[in-house]
Amino acid sequence: MGELSLQHIAGSLIACAILVSGCSLEDVDSDAIRTRGMFADILALAPGDGSTLVRVDLSVGGDNGTSINLVAPDSLEAQAGEVSQILSRSGDGRYEQRIPGESAAEVSVRLLRGSQDEPAGGSAFLPAPFVMVLENDAAQAVSRDRALRLAWDPPVAGQSILWSVSGRCIWSESGITPDDGSLTLPAESLRVRGTQQGEVCDVQLTLDRSNAGTVEPVLLPGSGFRAVQRRGVKFVSTPAGSEEGAGPNPDANP
Repeated sequence: MGELSLQHIAGSLIACAILVSGCSLEDVDSDAIRTRGMFADILALAPGDGSTLVRVDLSVGGDNGTSINLVAPDSLEAQAGEVSQILSRSGDGRYEQRIPGESAAEVSVRLLRGSQDEPAGGSAFLPAPFVMVLENDAAQAVSRDRALRLAWDPPVAGQSILWSVSGRCIWSESGITPDDGSLTLPAESLRVRGTQQGEVCDVQLTLDRSNAGTVEPVLLPGSGFRAVQRRGVKFVSTPAGSEEGAGPNPDANP
């Protein structure tokens, strides 16, 4: 723990316990941590609503380390195009802000520190936005006997896109497919859970187009920055013919 001030950390945690100030034994103030001891997981996510969510998770020593609570003068600033905003704390070690716009552009994040330590940051290029359509009639329930047909526009030649499905009555599945504008997921992609045979439930189908960015080496190895365009659709999944006779679970909810 050469990067930490043990005395300062101990004092901060004791003060939290005595004053019940809202901090916990799961976080530590940033003025006790050198930049070189910080791990940063940075995400820029455009979900298709015209905005981009910028989120940073800060911790000590690594991904599963103690969360960092930023205290003045330390702060996180995000910039996309001409817009820059300070991120607000949303949880232990988590800071986020929504920035207007979702166009393909560089998104950067800076960790601003006082004169006693080094600043740090990273950047990633937000991929081009796209429109996604489930060609099965999502207004009608989709049987687990049927393949799922997806289309999106525009495609990106030579790139890949991540698909995923999740729902209460099925096992979560995911995979990578060429970013060519169309995908057919065979019926077996929706595997019903053994205890949910014969059940009806909502299923979320998602496509992620992403780019990996870079972070400055002053941050701990493993720190990273991802920029993602995400689109999704929800539909009702109904039992396949092979599930007939299983009978619905009276305690299940859609």
